[in-house]
Amino acid sequence: MPQPLPLLLVQCRLRLHFNQQQLADLVGTSLRTVQRWEAARSTPVAWELHRLADAVRPRDPELASQVDALAPRPAPPAAPTPAPLPSPVVLDSVVCAAAEAMGVAPQAARPAVLAAFARAKEAGMTLEGVIAGLAPPAVAAKAKR
Repeated sequence: MPQPLPLLLVQCRLRLHFNQQQLADLVGTSLRTVQRWEAARSTPVAWELHRLADAVRPRDPELASQVDALAPRPAPPAAPTPAPLPSPVVLDSVVCAAAEAMGVAPQAARPAVLAAFARAKEAGMTLEGVIAGLAPPAVAAKAKR
């Protein structure tokens, strides 16, 4: 059976060898607030319990897990899934468009297109940023609308 929160808070404080003021400093609150918690007149918010559990964990993992159970932490965000690689046909159409605009054969344009996209990636630019940066002012203004 889980312990009452005020008792759990006192146990954590004693396990850390803290007085009420030191506990207040640890979690970023006031002495009066800690006194209210231990007297069951108010309740700490989740992030305060997280700080307390993190401080207690090296000394008493079981006690920390009891505190964690009172304020479960949100799951970390899922890693973004990488965009699928474009098909060779799509890539060839980009290279052909560049070659046509330059008036050269696609084989001659491919290294320039590759170098341009590699440089844009190194600079942290998005595809939208590249397009907006390369577009004539009238086209760029139209794209913003």
